[in-house]
Amino acid sequence: MSWNKIENEEIPNWVKQAIEDMPKGRTAGTPEFEEILHGDTFVYKVVMNENNEYLKHSVYKQLKSDYFDTNPQEGTCPNCQKYVKRYKDDNYLTCHRCGWQYKPLTERIKNLF
Repeated sequence: MSWNKIENEEIPNWVKQAIEDMPKGRTAGTPEFEEILHGDTFVYKVVMNENNEYLKHSVYKQLKSDYFDTNPQEGTCPNCQKYVKRYKDDNYLTCHRCGWQYKPLTERIKNLF
């Protein structure tokens, strides 16, 4: 999925604090130019933009379930955004918090009819 830019009033306080704590003077094109921060529901990407002599930060967010790949063995639940792992007794990858299941496409189609 894509990243959605968020405005200053939408940025959580803990992300603002992390931005303040970041080292100043980063240069475009270096590995430190972007910072990924992991929240409970969203993953935030902070991008440092050079604007004349000042650094301005752009903040983007994306659901954890869109950021992390989900496969039949493990992934992120799209309902509660928590990490899920398939246990040996599970027929499918199952979120034991909310009941969501990751089923193969053939199984999902079979359940429709």
